Amino acid sequence: MWLSRYVERAKSLARIVEVADQLALDYSHPKLCSADLFWKPILRSYGYGEEDIEQLESKEDFHRFLLVDGENAGSVFRALTFARENARGAREQLSSELWEVLNELYLWCKDQSNSSATLNPAVYGARVRQGCLQLRGLIEEMMPREEAWCFLRLGTMLERADQTSRLLDLKTFMPGKDDDEGHAFEPYVWLCIMRGCGAGSQRGFGNVEADWPRLNQTLVYNPVFPPSIRYCVREVNNVLHELSGSALGVFNNEGERNCGRFLAELDLGAFSGEIEGDLHEFLDGVQQSLIAINEGVHQAYSYPADPVVEDDEPEEEEEPEPVVATQTQSQS
Repeated sequence: MWLSRYVERAKSLARIVEVADQLALDYSHPKLCSADLFWKPILRSYGYGEEDIEQLESKEDFHRFLLVDGENAGSVFRALTFARENARGAREQLSSELWEVLNELYLWCKDQSNSSATLNPAVYGARVRQGCLQLRGLIEEMMPREEAWCFLRLGTMLERADQTSRLLDLKTFMPGKDDDEGHAFEPYVWLCIMRGCGAGSQRGFGNVEADWPRLNQTLVYNPVFPPSIRYCVREVNNVLHELSGSALGVFNNEGERNCGRFLAELDLGAFSGEIEGDLHEFLDGVQQSLIAINEGVHQAYSYPADPVVEDDEPEEEEEPEPVVATQTQSQS
């Protein structure tokens, strides 16, 4: 499951950096080049702490930190590194073509990470998205619809819902939301979110006029738009029941129960199509629900730990190599 989560995370993060950089080139708005007014809020929406953010000063610093920084566990390069490590542990269940594509993408990103040349977010983002989409296509076209495919699908949908919620929360962290200057900058934030989620192809989203109610409805409640939270949670619900063999509406484990509860809340909210209350609190609740689903899945399908055997001469503890790294979930 974590293999596909890391691939989806790398694709989403590379896209938002590429989109944000392209907006600065297209509209030449001074705030779009400002670290304090544009790039730092992006990091805050992804859960980074102030100690990490304050070390970055220029737009180029943010590019390297989010894309190729080997010390940043949330960077695109580290996400692909973790994806490759997970794939190595499941080589017998993956096709050779899938491994070759992932390994080639990882090696290319590693070269970019070690290079001292100026990083081009457009080139880097396009290469990462192309590789991730190629991986997605190989999974969909070549893997049998068995347990391995189900877990990969599960990871993709959970991570996509999480990334959509973080990108929607970008509005919360933008400074000056209530003054005239903030309102003038608002359409560019709206464009960043819209393009970052791939909603630019949706009818009516081709202009620069901010339509927050419609964007929220599209990215939260739309039942047929793949990046929307409701669509992703419904896919997770279907896969969980396919794994357990239970009928829809029957819950065999905590993951299914948490997913069914959250999907029912989204279905009820879609009736009005409006988000009640504060957007940040709503999205924080979305992430907590996704965490609960993930923990329920882990509880239901992870192997139990080996029993501890006491020995008279305790062995030296070895530090396990981390394979799973998660972004900070809470944004409060």
